[in-house]
Amino acid sequence: MSQDNPLISVIVPVYKVEEYLDQCVDSIVNQTYENLEIILVDDGSPDRCPEMCDAWVKKDSRIKVVHKENGGLGDARNAGIAAASGDYFGFIDSDDWCEPDMFRDLIESCLLYNSPIAVCDAFIEWECGWPTEYEKFAEERSCLGKQETLRDFFSGKLTAWACNKLYRKDLCPYLKYSSQAYEDIPVAREIFSHVEKVAFTGKCAYHYRQRQGSIVNASVNPSQLMLIEELRLNRDVARTFAQEGPATARLVQSCFNFLEKVYSSKSHAVDDSVSKLLQEIRAGKAYIKDVKGGHCVDRFFMILVAARVPYKLVFGIRRLLQWAYWKLNLNGKAGR
Repeated sequence: MSQDNPLISVIVPVYKVEEYLDQCVDSIVNQTYENLEIILVDDGSPDRCPEMCDAWVKKDSRIKVVHKENGGLGDARNAGIAAASGDYFGFIDSDDWCEPDMFRDLIESCLLYNSPIAVCDAFIEWECGWPTEYEKFAEERSCLGKQETLRDFFSGKLTAWACNKLYRKDLCPYLKYSSQAYEDIPVAREIFSHVEKVAFTGKCAYHYRQRQGSIVNASVNPSQLMLIEELRLNRDVARTFAQEGPATARLVQSCFNFLEKVYSSKSHAVDDSVSKLLQEIRAGKAYIKDVKGGHCVDRFFMILVAARVPYKLVFGIRRLLQWAYWKLNLNGKAGR
């Protein structure tokens, strides 16, 4: 591997994204860091994406295409990894895009700190028209040691996303994606448990598009419970690193958020799991004070749920308070 100009393999799973694919690939081929191998993995897409991928091969010699039967996002990433020959691996989801300097900043951070992984900040682009949000993981170019990295990961401050990171080739044994929902979490858990440090660029460079109907935004369905299961596993692993507090606080918050979603949707798809969600909140009562993010008032409602107040009553009260605040704010009276 050339330390001055290592090859980066950029893996792009492609499935039913003909509306977004050109923007995605264009943002990669126009990177200021040019020593790239770009692997488009056509995951049996039934639209024009296979032809669009083949057309990109003719435009840029760094691009190659893998055509395969549909196997899901994780399987497509694995196929891209198998076809890659780079010194470092990066992933881009085909409905997202990146800033021109993203891979330059990531590789420079890896090399500067001799770190096997680097992370950039991200823009959250809401397709519904909401203002762009920002996920900041570091204020400047920096590096965290193992315990600090695990603390941030288990607390949720450092996300498991595959696509805002660069991985050195020796991490390949841990880059094995499953077909489950939230497939990024077990991979990140393995990696952060094994590496000694993680570098950060301190720059927003990845545009993460939030589409209506994605797993993150979909109405309540059983597959979303996989997030809770993965956070339970995070908590179990966190105990071995003396990080049980941050991991439990995140699990409690996610159970509370999921219960709120169940209440709002009036769905019965996950009724069998409600009691387990309530048990997790009650068992983690001591860590509610450590919950990060969200509105501070929600910690009060979490305490009520943990104290065995019926959750439907808690969320009913919460909704009334939200409505009252909205009305006051609408009339320009809030905060006076």
